[in-house]
Amino acid sequence: MRRVQKDCLISYGGNQYSVPSEYAGEDVAVVALDNVLAVYYEGKQIALHRISYQKKDMVVNAHHYRRLTVKQSFDTENTLLDGDSVIDLPIQQHDLNRYDEVLL
Repeated sequence: MRRVQKDCLISYGGNQYSVPSEYAGEDVAVVALDNVLAVYYEGKQIALHRISYQKKDMVVNAHHYRRLTVKQSFDTENTLLDGDSVIDLPIQQHDLNRYDEVLL
């Protein structure tokens, strides 16, 4: 078992491997077979990497960070922009002729 760090990485064999960002902070199971590292969460495979035999290497799949870079939508309705009932605050009009007098 390994704990996924905030940077979406787990440690194995002196190296770091990425997992999808939604698993940050979770405990995952790691299985190494031949030269492949498989990562599982609750029995579901969530990542697959070739094992690096260098030390202090970082093996990253860019897709694991996609959720962090895509703008998230919110389920909260914005009532300020709700059709005809847009809330609008009146802006007081000012006479700008006074500025013209200063420039002349």
